[in-house]
Amino acid sequence: MDKIFRNSRYKSVLAFLCAFGWSLAYPLIKIGYQQFQINSDDLGGKILFAGIRFFFAGIFVLGFCRCNRISLQMKRKKDITWLIALAVVNTTLHYMFAYIGLGYNASARSTILDSMGGFLLIIFSIAIFADDKISSYKIAGCLLGFIGIIAINIHPGENFFENITFRGDGMILLNACCAAFGGIITRVVSKKMNIVQATGQSMLIGGALLLGIGLVIGTSSPWNWNIKGILVLLALTTISAVCFGVYNELLAYYPISKIAIYNALIPVLGVIFAALLLHEELKWQYLFAVALVTCGIYLVNKNKQ
Repeated sequence: MDKIFRNSRYKSVLAFLCAFGWSLAYPLIKIGYQQFQINSDDLGGKILFAGIRFFFAGIFVLGFCRCNRISLQMKRKKDITWLIALAVVNTTLHYMFAYIGLGYNASARSTILDSMGGFLLIIFSIAIFADDKISSYKIAGCLLGFIGIIAINIHPGENFFENITFRGDGMILLNACCAAFGGIITRVVSKKMNIVQATGQSMLIGGALLLGIGLVIGTSSPWNWNIKGILVLLALTTISAVCFGVYNELLAYYPISKIAIYNALIPVLGVIFAALLLHEELKWQYLFAVALVTCGIYLVNKNKQ
């Protein structure tokens, strides 16, 4: 496995796989809500749905580690605090905010807003890690990204602030912040223990916390269990297990900026999947925002030469 991740020829394919999976997850979550009849105001139901997804994704990853005899290999016992931080930030808080926000936002819009996490991750990486340096390209790229986020909220003839809600846009942006902090924590954790095993354990712990929170809040109505809903939940679980396992491994081997550029594909593919699967309207604002965000992430990772 190490040879594959260390080989830069496979880096692009693996990073694209993660972007493809995560962009597909957004519309699948909304389809899951429809199939299980989880209402937009059913906070407990949404968090419970996320908990099931990540708890079993953690089991899948840990099963893979057991079959391949991959151990945690923790250097110091006190480093377990980093593992818990990864579970809380990168799974529990990250997806609690995401699942709440998706109930109040169009899938395409949510995907683009979530791309803010890539820009924040680059900013944090510049401030923390020596292998990421600030440059005029990175500043210009981040500015384009912010403009892209604003662009999706513009509707001709309407008040700019009318369509901005904390439950929708605010939750997705908090989710993006957690994704950025989670990326930083992942890089730190990868230096202290095996990142694949840590990914499985963090998703198991984070998923269990989401399950507990969902059960305490409670659901507003019984779920409608059906074959299609179960298949969607299984697909989401597989996406989480594969994409997080691969992405976290890439962060362990390469500078964050070298991997973050592929996150530009998430809003592009997300808009397409939303149109295909949910029949959402493909507004010009989304296309404009996608172009700005993609150019921004490209500039952030552009070398001076």
